[in-house]
Amino acid sequence: MRGHPSYTCHRVDRLPDRVDDGGKYGPIVVNGDLDKQVWRQAERTQRFAQMSGEVSLFNTEAAMLWDDDNVYIAFWLEEPDVRCTGQDRDGILWQENTVEVSIAGAGAYYNLSVNPRNKTSELFFIWKDAYTRGSRYDVAEFDLAIQRPMVFGGDAQPHDERGMRWGFLDWRFPGLHTAVQIDGTLNERTKVDRGWTVELALPWEGLQRLADGATPARSGDTWRLALARNEVIDQCGTRNTATWNWQPTGAPGGVPYVMHKPDRFPRVTFQ
Repeated sequence: MRGHPSYTCHRVDRLPDRVDDGGKYGPIVVNGDLDKQVWRQAERTQRFAQMSGEVSLFNTEAAMLWDDDNVYIAFWLEEPDVRCTGQDRDGILWQENTVEVSIAGAGAYYNLSVNPRNKTSELFFIWKDAYTRGSRYDVAEFDLAIQRPMVFGGDAQPHDERGMRWGFLDWRFPGLHTAVQIDGTLNERTKVDRGWTVELALPWEGLQRLADGATPARSGDTWRLALARNEVIDQCGTRNTATWNWQPTGAPGGVPYVMHKPDRFPRVTFQ
């Protein structure tokens, strides 16, 4: 299995190979077009792999950048048949082609899914031992009586050594901006496509719910952040979902909840 990955997330105006464009990149316009000069200069992750560490069927790579307003994430996805199943998420499970982003803080973690239609699904989890009176989570948007979150780690998976957590399925990330572009034709099963790209902007305003330090980040700060891709595969009359990860799972047997082990997320250092 591959070693545990890490990534240096460069500030937009500090890209090491930045070409002369008048001294500074302007704000990134999030529209799904990853042919922008700023993304051509960004360092990409290694190719995503299967849970076993073996090479995935189609290539997937990602890159990250940041500025005073947002953390930006880009995905490049090879796909000869870009499609959506149209199924809604059932709890934490979603039989859909998606990219996945999970960001961890000391007391909570956040999961975002985006499909080729640019439909998003969001989950916000707070560990029970972090949900104390007077804490940052003792606020109306996380009020247990009003929001009625699901409880995970009791009878419901995923389980974790840390114990139980509250799962807020209707929480929405403030100011989140997502965009998708398709190199091909969505849901045309008889046509061969080239793939799709995803571009995200996560404002620091929303990341304050997770940050254990300053927002915006300071140079040298390290966060835990995981990236993955779900691929629905129809074969011999059956439908299965493969999960391809930037990070190894660290779990034998292909545990299907790799995005819910925040202590195993890769380290991303802001520079």
